[in-house]
Amino acid sequence: MKKNTPGPRERAARRKLVIMKGCLAVLVFGIFSIAIYAAADRLFSGSNIQTTAADVSSTPISTVSSLTQTTAPIPSEVSTAAPTDMPETSAATTAASTTASSTAASSKESTSATSKASTAAVTAANPTKNSSGDAPDLSGYVVVLDPGHQLHANSEQEAIGPDMSGTKDKCSSGTSGVSTGRPEYEVNLEIGLRMRDYLESLGCEVYMTRTTNDVDISNIDRANIALSHAPDVYIRLHCDGSTNSSSRGMGVFVTDSGKYAGSLSDWGDMLGSCLSDATGANYRGCSAGSTYSGLNWAADIPSFLLEMGFMSNAADDENLSNADYQQEICEGVANFISQMPHIST
Repeated sequence: MKKNTPGPRERAARRKLVIMKGCLAVLVFGIFSIAIYAAADRLFSGSNIQTTAADVSSTPISTVSSLTQTTAPIPSEVSTAAPTDMPETSAATTAASTTASSTAASSKESTSATSKASTAAVTAANPTKNSSGDAPDLSGYVVVLDPGHQLHANSEQEAIGPDMSGTKDKCSSGTSGVSTGRPEYEVNLEIGLRMRDYLESLGCEVYMTRTTNDVDISNIDRANIALSHAPDVYIRLHCDGSTNSSSRGMGVFVTDSGKYAGSLSDWGDMLGSCLSDATGANYRGCSAGSTYSGLNWAADIPSFLLEMGFMSNAADDENLSNADYQQEICEGVANFISQMPHIST
């Protein structure tokens, strides 16, 4: 039987078919490989996303908060430049240094006056207790607080002190906040009322020279009110102002005459140190002089004029209207009183 051997054309066709099948197999394999790679990549990416989400969700809240939380500035450094607006200066001097800031803040003050008044009433009626739990017992102490200035200044003149030449305004206008726009007399009273309530909660007997802003009380009148109660401590509450906006911190002023002249500077430094410890503010020191009529007329009792901060400095100004910072001032004063001798008994 004759064997059927394929011819050249048939053999060529078969080779082409084998080659085409090989190419098709390679193509299918390539497509399949790409699909597997893409699926694996999606699966791996999804795993990373889940892992990242898990990492974020497991991060402590305190750690995340620490990255975004901001706090109000706390006084820690202060310019050594002396303030140009000293306590009880004339209305003209104060107005010259605060006109620009008062004008810029007038609209802000008008829109927030109601809320500020409400806040003042609440904080005065409900003083915050000392969070450290070691508040001193002030039972038996008598204190007079004098929130400086008033709604309307009184430029009538009165003697600077007994047997002293020269006169000063009965009550000057005070300064105002460069950031808050608040008048000094308002801040002084707000802190004074809070301080009264806090000191009373510790057993202290407290008297105020004024409890409202619309009064007419001269510096001599304030001194006489203090003398009438024969207190262990008389503190005049003021805020400072300066043409140097970087000036910050607290200062204490005392008279250089009277029954306690030899002790007042040391006691003043003790007051400043207690306040610095309580608030973190820089203490600028205690100055003794004869230019402070409100102190000169009260020289028979331990009298101190406390400048609680510079309203001409934005950070100090905002702190002075902060309820927590005000409470720290009150706690510093309480600690100071607890270290003073009893003279009222």
